Amino acid sequence: MAANEATAQANRSGLDPKRLVVMFYLVAGAVLAMFLGNVLEPLWAQVGWRNPEVIEGLDIQVTTLLGVGLAVALGAFALWNPRLKQLSLEVASELMKVTWPSWAETRVSTVAVVIASLVAAVILYGMDMLSYQVMVEWLPKFWGKL
Repeated sequence: MAANEATAQANRSGLDPKRLVVMFYLVAGAVLAMFLGNVLEPLWAQVGWRNPEVIEGLDIQVTTLLGVGLAVALGAFALWNPRLKQLSLEVASELMKVTWPSWAETRVSTVAVVIASLVAAVILYGMDMLSYQVMVEWLPKFWGKL
């Protein structure tokens, strides 16, 4: 079965992998723009440059615009770089083949993890109490009798 056929068969939502890649780039670009804007602000102040508001009332400063510009440039580079574009499309195609568990399966798995965690906690508590008794209570009494 070819890769496109497998993708089409596994993709029950009818979503094109290219659309998924574009949506990811938009969300990642927005997050990156905010991050870069906040990182550039203290660097800008460290150099001693003023960081005036470009758009009054919206708190959009020069560093915010620089962060957006850098994010757009990195996104454009990633989208137009053939290797990165191909990798992004392959990842999106593989993600579309994933079958996610149902709500009932998720609940059962969660309950199993909680129960296993509680059992492990009880066992570790018992081992801790036993080792405390041995090291703090029993060994000193035993060494005192020798």
